[in-house]
Amino acid sequence: MRKFATTASLLAVLFALAVVPAATAEREAAEPPAACAGLVEQLAQTLKKVIEPLTTTPPVPGNAAAPLGDVLGLLAALQGAKCLPLPPVSAPVEQEFQGPKLCLSNTMAAFAGVYSVLIKVVPGAVPPEPTKVVAEVSTLLKTLNDMVKNCGLPAPPGGLPTMPKPPA
Repeated sequence: MRKFATTASLLAVLFALAVVPAATAEREAAEPPAACAGLVEQLAQTLKKVIEPLTTTPPVPGNAAAPLGDVLGLLAALQGAKCLPLPPVSAPVEQEFQGPKLCLSNTMAAFAGVYSVLIKVVPGAVPPEPTKVVAEVSTLLKTLNDMVKNCGLPAPPGGLPTMPKPPA
Protein backbone atom coordinates (compact mmCIF):
# COMPACT_ATOMS: atom_id res chain seq x y z
CA MET A 1 0.00 0.00 0.00
CA ARG A 2 2.88 2.34 0.83
CA LYS A 3 4.45 1.63 -2.57
CA PHE A 4 1.17 2.52 -4.30
CA ALA A 5 0.85 5.81 -2.38
CA THR A 6 4.44 6.78 -3.24
CA THR A 7 3.96 5.91 -6.91
CA ALA A 8 0.63 7.73 -7.10
CA SER A 9 2.10 10.85 -5.46
CA LEU A 10 5.05 10.80 -7.83
CA LEU A 11 2.73 10.43 -10.85
CA ALA A 12 0.54 13.30 -9.60
CA VAL A 13 3.56 15.59 -9.26
CA LEU A 14 4.88 14.65 -12.71
CA PHE A 15 1.44 15.18 -14.22
CA ALA A 16 1.15 18.60 -12.59
CA LEU A 17 4.60 19.60 -13.82
CA ALA A 18 3.81 18.52 -17.36
CA VAL A 19 0.19 19.62 -17.80
CA VAL A 20 -0.28 22.78 -15.74
CA PRO A 21 2.45 24.87 -17.42
CA ALA A 22 1.32 23.69 -20.85
CA ALA A 23 -2.30 24.59 -20.11
CA THR A 24 -1.48 28.06 -18.78
CA ALA A 25 1.16 29.00 -21.35
CA GLU A 26 0.07 31.54 -23.95
CA ARG A 27 -0.50 29.75 -27.20
CA GLU A 28 1.28 30.75 -30.36
CA ALA A 29 -0.90 31.86 -33.22
CA ALA A 30 -1.44 29.02 -35.63
CA GLU A 31 -0.66 29.45 -39.30
CA PRO A 32 -3.87 30.53 -41.07
CA PRO A 33 -5.47 27.94 -43.38
CA ALA A 34 -4.57 28.05 -47.07
CA ALA A 35 -8.06 29.23 -48.04
CA CYS A 36 -7.45 32.51 -46.20
CA ALA A 37 -5.23 33.97 -48.92
CA GLY A 38 -7.88 33.54 -51.61
CA LEU A 39 -10.64 34.93 -49.41
CA VAL A 40 -8.55 37.98 -48.44
CA GLU A 41 -7.81 38.61 -52.12
CA GLN A 42 -11.56 38.43 -52.88
CA LEU A 43 -12.13 40.87 -50.01
CA ALA A 44 -9.65 43.31 -51.57
CA GLN A 45 -11.39 43.09 -54.97
CA THR A 46 -14.81 43.59 -53.38
CA LEU A 47 -13.58 46.61 -51.39
CA LYS A 48 -12.53 48.21 -54.67
CA LYS A 49 -16.16 47.84 -55.80
CA VAL A 50 -17.26 49.59 -52.59
CA ILE A 51 -14.87 52.49 -53.19
CA GLU A 52 -15.69 52.97 -56.89
CA PRO A 53 -19.18 54.55 -56.54
CA LEU A 54 -17.90 56.82 -53.78
CA THR A 55 -15.10 58.27 -55.89
CA THR A 56 -17.18 59.08 -58.97
CA THR A 57 -18.38 62.59 -59.65
CA PRO A 58 -20.97 62.94 -58.22
CA PRO A 59 -20.63 60.15 -55.64
CA VAL A 60 -23.41 57.54 -55.64
CA PRO A 61 -23.32 56.00 -52.13
CA GLY A 62 -26.33 53.77 -52.84
CA ASN A 63 -24.29 51.80 -55.39
CA ALA A 64 -21.96 50.67 -52.59
CA ALA A 65 -24.73 48.69 -50.83
CA ALA A 66 -24.43 45.47 -52.86
CA PRO A 67 -20.62 45.25 -52.60
CA LEU A 68 -20.89 45.94 -48.83
CA GLY A 69 -23.23 42.96 -48.59
CA ASP A 70 -20.59 40.92 -50.39
CA VAL A 71 -17.99 42.15 -47.85
CA LEU A 72 -20.19 40.80 -45.06
CA GLY A 73 -20.40 37.47 -46.86
CA LEU A 74 -16.62 37.33 -47.24
CA LEU A 75 -16.06 38.16 -43.56
CA ALA A 76 -18.43 35.31 -42.67
CA ALA A 77 -16.58 33.02 -45.10
CA LEU A 78 -13.28 33.96 -43.42
CA GLN A 79 -14.81 32.95 -40.09
CA GLY A 80 -16.15 29.72 -41.58
CA ALA A 81 -12.68 28.85 -42.89
CA LYS A 82 -11.27 29.52 -39.39
CA CYS A 83 -9.26 32.49 -40.67
CA LEU A 84 -11.08 34.83 -38.28
CA PRO A 85 -12.51 34.13 -34.84
CA LEU A 86 -16.20 33.70 -34.19
CA PRO A 87 -17.76 36.05 -31.64
CA PRO A 88 -17.82 34.72 -28.10
CA VAL A 89 -21.07 33.03 -27.16
CA SER A 90 -22.50 31.74 -23.91
CA ALA A 91 -22.49 28.13 -25.11
CA PRO A 92 -19.13 26.37 -25.46
CA VAL A 93 -17.73 26.18 -28.97
CA GLU A 94 -16.24 23.07 -30.49
CA GLN A 95 -12.89 24.54 -31.43
CA GLU A 96 -11.69 27.85 -30.07
CA PHE A 97 -9.86 30.12 -32.51
CA GLN A 98 -6.23 30.53 -31.50
CA GLY A 99 -5.01 33.81 -32.86
CA PRO A 100 -3.30 37.02 -31.85
CA LYS A 101 -4.79 39.04 -29.00
CA LEU A 102 -6.25 41.91 -31.07
CA CYS A 103 -7.76 39.66 -33.73
CA LEU A 104 -11.18 39.22 -32.13
CA SER A 105 -11.66 42.92 -31.38
CA ASN A 106 -10.52 43.87 -34.91
CA THR A 107 -12.89 41.29 -36.41
CA MET A 108 -15.86 42.58 -34.42
CA ALA A 109 -14.92 46.18 -35.32
CA ALA A 110 -14.82 45.19 -39.01
CA PHE A 111 -18.33 43.73 -38.85
CA ALA A 112 -19.59 46.80 -36.97
CA GLY A 113 -17.97 49.13 -39.51
CA VAL A 114 -19.52 47.33 -42.48
CA TYR A 115 -22.97 47.40 -40.87
CA SER A 116 -22.54 51.07 -39.95
CA VAL A 117 -21.82 52.05 -43.56
CA LEU A 118 -24.42 49.66 -44.96
CA ILE A 119 -27.31 51.16 -42.98
CA LYS A 120 -26.46 54.56 -44.45
CA VAL A 121 -26.30 53.46 -48.10
CA VAL A 122 -28.95 50.74 -48.29
CA PRO A 123 -31.71 51.62 -50.78
CA GLY A 124 -34.62 53.28 -49.04
CA ALA A 125 -32.47 54.89 -46.35
CA VAL A 126 -32.30 58.64 -45.93
CA PRO A 127 -29.85 59.79 -48.61
CA PRO A 128 -26.49 60.14 -46.86
CA GLU A 129 -24.09 63.01 -47.17
CA PRO A 130 -21.38 61.61 -49.49
CA THR A 131 -18.46 63.19 -47.61
CA LYS A 132 -19.56 61.54 -44.37
CA VAL A 133 -19.93 58.16 -46.09
CA VAL A 134 -16.48 58.54 -47.65
CA ALA A 135 -15.00 59.33 -44.22
CA GLU A 136 -16.74 56.32 -42.69
CA VAL A 137 -15.58 54.02 -45.51
CA SER A 138 -12.02 55.31 -44.97
CA THR A 139 -12.28 54.32 -41.31
CA LEU A 140 -13.70 50.93 -42.31
CA LEU A 141 -10.82 50.32 -44.72
CA LYS A 142 -8.31 51.12 -41.96
CA THR A 143 -10.13 48.72 -39.61
CA LEU A 144 -10.05 45.96 -42.23
CA ASN A 145 -6.32 46.56 -42.82
CA ASP A 146 -5.73 46.32 -39.06
CA MET A 147 -7.79 43.11 -38.96
CA VAL A 148 -5.74 41.47 -41.71
CA LYS A 149 -2.49 42.50 -40.02
CA ASN A 150 -3.48 41.66 -36.44
CA CYS A 151 -5.11 38.33 -37.36
CA GLY A 152 -1.98 37.17 -39.18
CA LEU A 153 -3.78 36.83 -42.50
CA PRO A 154 -1.79 36.97 -45.72
CA ALA A 155 -2.09 40.39 -47.34
CA PRO A 156 -3.28 40.33 -50.94
CA PRO A 157 -0.89 41.53 -53.63
CA GLY A 158 -0.76 45.30 -53.27
CA GLY A 159 -2.53 45.14 -49.89
CA LEU A 160 -6.12 46.06 -49.17
CA PRO A 161 -7.32 49.20 -50.96
CA THR A 162 -7.48 52.58 -49.28
CA MET A 163 -9.69 55.53 -50.07
CA PRO A 164 -7.97 57.75 -52.65
CA LYS A 165 -7.38 61.37 -51.68
CA PRO A 166 -9.84 63.75 -53.32
CA PRO A 167 -8.39 66.07 -55.96
CA ALA A 168 -7.39 69.44 -54.52
